Amino acid sequence: MKSIQKKNSFIYLRNKKRIGYAIYGNPKNFPVFYFHGWPGSRFELKNIPLKKKKCYVVAIERPGYGLSDPIINFKILDWPKIVIEVANSLNIKKFSVIGVSGGAPFAMSCAYAIKKNRLKSVAIVCGLAPHNADGMSKGKVGLLLNYGKKPILSWVLLTFIRYQLLNGKLEKSFIKWKNKIPLPKSDLKLFTHNRSIKLIKNFQYAVKHGITGVHRDAKLYANDWNFDLKKIKKKIFIWHGKKDLTVPVITSKFYNNKLTNNELYIKSNEGHFSICYNYMNDIIQQVSA
Repeated sequence: MKSIQKKNSFIYLRNKKRIGYAIYGNPKNFPVFYFHGWPGSRFELKNIPLKKKKCYVVAIERPGYGLSDPIINFKILDWPKIVIEVANSLNIKKFSVIGVSGGAPFAMSCAYAIKKNRLKSVAIVCGLAPHNADGMSKGKVGLLLNYGKKPILSWVLLTFIRYQLLNGKLEKSFIKWKNKIPLPKSDLKLFTHNRSIKLIKNFQYAVKHGITGVHRDAKLYANDWNFDLKKIKKKIFIWHGKKDLTVPVITSKFYNNKLTNNELYIKSNEGHFSICYNYMNDIIQQVSA
């Protein structure tokens, strides 16, 4: 069976809401669900050199992102039910999940709520931790949580950013000033002209139909997740770049101390973006084995 790429697919949930997804790889391989960051979309993996003959990845968009309809009062613990519905619609019996950056809380909710007969293992990559964890008040992620606690201000700011994204101004500014952005060299060297455009387009797809998803997630990150990490018994693989300036590596050390069945991989020369670029194929194989 040939490798496939389906980029504009969606299903309708039982509540009649649409959920968008993209498929990367070959369905003969073990299925892995990919949860994008903040902001992000089903196209996030287009910037990663996936070995498509060796993977079968379904990248799902959370409610309010990309093709996915907003869902009123959506909570982190609602996500596992949606994942199961998507899996059922694709005739997927057992699977693993990967949550990157802002997708990590949703991956952890699956680890908590989905039974072992459906969920094999979980990987979180440079993942956000609960709002009160060490490191979550610092740097860019601390700024995100601060805006998440101020919903009116964040709505205004995100509306402005969406306008800048969709009219192309942010893309031009990013390409012009990318070398001035406070990122480690391992991240900056990835942002060639073409990859920079793909990154911005991923953000554009995230907010193409509005900011409901990104605004809601910012609020969710800034509040309690309403489940206990200590009760998670499934296998969790934790990956982080030591030079990450977006989500500090201490968040993964928090997970390592809280969880009971996990493996921690800290890569000394990697940043927030480079760890995904350089290790995503390894992570996919790890959760598929």
